[in-house]
Amino acid sequence: MAVNSRRQFQQEADNNVWPPAVAEHLRPAPVEPGARGQIASHPYDCMTLTCLCPYFFGTIGPQNTCIMQNGQPLTMAFRKEYRMLTDDERNRWHNALIEIKRNGEYDRMGFEHQTILIFSNPLSNGWQNVINYRRIVGTFTGNINNLSFQVGIGSGAHSGPGFLPWHREYLKRFEIALRLVDPSVSIPYWDSVLDNYLPDPRDSILFSPLFAGETDWWGNVVNGPFAYWSTLDGRSAILRELAQEGALFSEFAISQIRGKKENEIFKGCPYPVNFGAVEYSHSNVHLWVGGHMKPPESSSNDPLFYTLHSFVDFIWELWRQLRQPNWSRESAYPPDLPQCADPQHFSYASMRPYYNLINRDGLSNMYTDQMYRYAPRPGCSIELPTCGSQYLFCDTRGTPHCVSKIKVNGNCFGFEGFDACFNGICVLGRCVLGPTPTPFVPTTPSPPPVRTQTPRSIQVFRNCFNRDPCCEQWGRDGECSRNSNYMRRFCPAACNICRPTYSTNNECADRHISCKQWGSQGFCRGNSEQFMQENCRTTCNLCNRPKNAQCLKSVQV
Repeated sequence: MAVNSRRQFQQEADNNVWPPAVAEHLRPAPVEPGARGQIASHPYDCMTLTCLCPYFFGTIGPQNTCIMQNGQPLTMAFRKEYRMLTDDERNRWHNALIEIKRNGEYDRMGFEHQTILIFSNPLSNGWQNVINYRRIVGTFTGNINNLSFQVGIGSGAHSGPGFLPWHREYLKRFEIALRLVDPSVSIPYWDSVLDNYLPDPRDSILFSPLFAGETDWWGNVVNGPFAYWSTLDGRSAILRELAQEGALFSEFAISQIRGKKENEIFKGCPYPVNFGAVEYSHSNVHLWVGGHMKPPESSSNDPLFYTLHSFVDFIWELWRQLRQPNWSRESAYPPDLPQCADPQHFSYASMRPYYNLINRDGLSNMYTDQMYRYAPRPGCSIELPTCGSQYLFCDTRGTPHCVSKIKVNGNCFGFEGFDACFNGICVLGRCVLGPTPTPFVPTTPSPPPVRTQTPRSIQVFRNCFNRDPCCEQWGRDGECSRNSNYMRRFCPAACNICRPTYSTNNECADRHISCKQWGSQGFCRGNSEQFMQENCRTTCNLCNRPKNAQCLKSVQV
C-alpha cells in the first residue's frame, strides 16, 4: 500500500502539467497521499481544488485540473494588497462581499467568529471592555451574569498560540464563500504600513468611497461599498473611530516579527511577555480602526477585519518561509503548558467550532500549497519609482518605499513635489484638485479592460445530510429523542435539526453535488460507504433495493 501511494504521488508530481493560460503561481503543488480535505461533504472543509470542483459545477480534466462551466480552470486564490487590485478585481471583491451579505452568509460567518471568544474571568478587563463598548453603543442593558451567553462558548482563537492557525482556517472558509459567488475573487490584504507613512493615515485613499468608505461625524460608514451595512449588534451602519488609540503596522514592527525565533511569534509563555508578537501587533490595528473593530467580538462586522487578518496571515507565512524548513512547519507548535495558555489553545485541542479539526491542523502546508498564495508587498526603486498602482506612490527619500495616496483635501505635509494626491496635487500641505506632478506609470502594460459582471446570486450551501442509510428509519422509530447525541451528529436531516435542500421523497436521486466525482474515485465502497448509500444512490447503482433493507431496529453505539 505504501509503495503504491508513493508511486501515485510521484506520478502526480511528474504529470502536474497545467494549461499554459494558468500562471505558475496559481498552480497547486502535488497532494501528498492521505492529506486531509481531498473529499468533503461541505465546500468549506475542502483543502484542494479537486475537492472544491463539484461545488463550482466543474469537471475534472487532465492532470486533475478543474474546468468550470465557462471553460476556465479553477485556480488557487491570489491575495494582493488591496490597492494593487485592478479596478475590475476590486469591484468583484466588493460585489462578492455584498452578495454574501445579502444572502446572510457574511453575518453567519461573522457570528461564528463572535461566538468563539473566550474570557476565562468574568471580572477581567476583557469582559469590562465588552461591557463598556456595549453601553456606549446601547446594546448592553443586562448584567454581567448574562454576558457569557452573549459572548460565546470559547476556543483557541484568541489570546494564545491558537490565534494564527485558527484564523488561517477561518479565512480559508470565508474565501471559499466568496469564490462560490465569483471564482476570480481572493481576500486582499491591507498593508497598513503604506498608510502609516502619511502625516494623517485617516486621509488615506483606503478610507474613501473607492475602497473601505468614509464615516460621518458620528463614525458611521456612510459611503463606499459597505455604506449603511446592518451589523450583528443591531446598528444600521458599521462604526469606525479612526486613530483614537492603537497604531497601524510599521516596517519596524514587521521586521521585529520576522526576526523572532522559533515559536516566539506566538503569544504566550514559556517565553517572556513579548508585545512584538503578531497577535499583540495586530490588536493595535483593531484599536486604531476603533468602533466595531475595537472589541474582537464585533470586529467581523467590518470587512476591514478580513483584509487585516489576510495581512497577518501573510506576515506569518513570510516568517514560516524565512525561519522554518518546509518539513517542520506542520509540527512547530508551542508546548502544551496549562500555566501558559488555556487548554483550548493546546495543539491537540479541538479547533472550535470546527470539531473535525485540531489546532495544529492550522499549521498545514496545504493552505498555501493548494488553496491560496500571496502577491509580494508593493515596492519601488530609484530606477523604477512607481508602485504598480494608481493608488500608491513611491517615496524615494532614503530607502525607496511605497506609500498610500491621499484623498483630496487630505493632509500631505512633507510630500510636496510627489505624486502623493489621488486626482490632485499637494499644495502647502493640502491635497487639492489639479494635475499630478508626475503621471502614474504602471510597471507592466495594463491588460485590456474587462467589463465587470454582477456576481450570480447563489444559494448558500446547506450541510444537511444524514450519514447513514438507516437514519430515516431510526427517526421513525423514535431514536431522535432516545439516542439524541448520536442522531444529532449523524442523522440531522432525519431528526429535523436542519432543513435539507434536496427532496426527501426521492430516495434514489443523488442528494450531494459531489456524488458523481466521488463515485468515479471509488468512494461507493470503503470508509464513505454509508454516506454514499444514503446520499449518492444513483451514482452507486443502489436504486433497485430499499434503503432500509438492512437497518437494525435501534442505533448501535
